Amino acid sequence: MNRDQPIVPIRTGNANAYLVVTGSHALLIDSGPRNQERKILTALHGLHLPPESLRLIIATHTHYDHCGSLRALQNMTQAKVLVHQAEAGDLQRGDGGLPDGTLWFSKFMVAVGRRLIRSLATYPPVTPDIVIWDTFALSDFGIDGYVLPTPGHTAGSLSVIIQNTHALVGDTLFHIVKNSVFPPFANDQPELFNSWQKLLDTGCKYFYPGHGSPISRELFQTYFLKKRGKAA
Repeated sequence: MNRDQPIVPIRTGNANAYLVVTGSHALLIDSGPRNQERKILTALHGLHLPPESLRLIIATHTHYDHCGSLRALQNMTQAKVLVHQAEAGDLQRGDGGLPDGTLWFSKFMVAVGRRLIRSLATYPPVTPDIVIWDTFALSDFGIDGYVLPTPGHTAGSLSVIIQNTHALVGDTLFHIVKNSVFPPFANDQPELFNSWQKLLDTGCKYFYPGHGSPISRELFQTYFLKKRGKAA
């Protein structure tokens, strides 16, 4: 791995986690589903960093595919865990629930999941160290950036802004379909679009979703204008 790369993506099951490295310390955004902790530690090793170099783990939201390996990593690294106030209780229960579908197929998936496979959405509970409700500077962790609340996918969804250039956005954006950034799951679509505007207002050039490949500012802006025009 390239130590000079500001954002290091890690494929964790069906979701993405991301490392941000500064000097001899690291920040992790999400942990993936269960049993992905070794992938995170392997990524650190590839950067010549020991497990204890991981100082902070940010949960962009508390769904199982983003927090499943969180407790294992917390135990292995002693990293602090940060979550939004609206979802701190979910994290402590190990159950972020299933979000609402935004498309016909995702609505069907959620309906089936809520009735038949509810237990798959749970994970080992985690006690957070830092609970926020507003923007949170990362300077105390040696990172040029901040955490930005971006609700919509869930009430406590968070994005992480690095160097005013890179935005790690969890499930506020998806990029699994070409030329689309619309998440197939979101509890509050009007709030989601407000968060999209907040993300564009940061001036970031690159957006890193929890699912799919990185998104350019051009694609994001173009899709948002198209979606907003349809809603008008």
